[in-house]
Amino acid sequence: MVQALPTSINYQFPNHNNKVIMQRLPPASIDLSLLAQTIGRLRPPHSTKQHTPFRYPTWAVALANMSIPPAYLMLIGSTLEAIVCSVFLGLMIWGCQQLLTGRRTIAVEFIAALLTGVCVAGVSSLGLPIPIYALCIAAIVLFVPGLSIANALECLAFNDLVSGTSLLGQSMLTLIKLFIGIFMGVHIGESLWQINDSVHYINDVPTLMHIAGLPIISVAIGIIFNAKPRDMLLGMPVAILGMWGPFYLGFGSGWIVGTWLTTVIITLYGTWIAKKMHLTGSIYILQGIIILVPGSRVLVSASQSVFEHTILPIPSIGLSALFMFAAIMAGQITAYSIYSPKIEH
Repeated sequence: MVQALPTSINYQFPNHNNKVIMQRLPPASIDLSLLAQTIGRLRPPHSTKQHTPFRYPTWAVALANMSIPPAYLMLIGSTLEAIVCSVFLGLMIWGCQQLLTGRRTIAVEFIAALLTGVCVAGVSSLGLPIPIYALCIAAIVLFVPGLSIANALECLAFNDLVSGTSLLGQSMLTLIKLFIGIFMGVHIGESLWQINDSVHYINDVPTLMHIAGLPIISVAIGIIFNAKPRDMLLGMPVAILGMWGPFYLGFGSGWIVGTWLTTVIITLYGTWIAKKMHLTGSIYILQGIIILVPGSRVLVSASQSVFEHTILPIPSIGLSALFMFAAIMAGQITAYSIYSPKIEH
């Protein structure tokens, strides 16, 4: 009997004195191309041809890391100076990922957030009109475990308590590392430089840049998670739904209903495409769910509570994040009850 957990596998042998063996595993990274290749190998082979693993070149991954912070600021609105600075912060975050490998990966979120806080404080001391905490969150938004929190709630909803509590605990630890890293970095920067007053929420982003932010962040997410270009193209509709669905699919009932309906449509679409491609729905749902889940809202809420500084013009943002997570979980349950994700032969 085998029990698979997020970070370990338990083997139990009833016929050998009830021996139990537990094997520890490092936290899994998301590799959509490897996932698709593994599913393909599980099917009856049609040829003996060996497929080489699909990988994006290093420069493409670096560009993707540099693109996510400015694309995030384009979507939520910010100053143009902050968008330019976020490109270099994304390069620094990618450098942290390259240096902190092996056992040191446990500290990559904290170190990246700490350096981000120090650098943003230094940039602010130059007198540029930048929102300090919004820029910090944009720089490390890739590490925010919004998808893991949504998956944890889904596991708990389906009574998979072990995996759900494990994923939720890991997500909370990651959020703590990110928040305390930003908090310490900004204060260290204050002691090194004289920080100007951080600007309140200002949106200098033109409409064209706001629209362009969505395909940029969607393609960057696909490259970082090693999705094939074909899968990224098929996942683009869910990215569009994840961004604007909650605002336009509420039909006068509010963004909570819009989030629920958006999640249902995203999950149904991803499951349907996966059945057509003989793959799993997570490959096509990922882009939309990552954009939809309010992972950064948790950090924004904590920052507003501690620093008493408005980052986004959303009242009660922490409570809205909780309601959005609940709506996403309810939407996934509704979609799976309508259209089973299992491939029927």
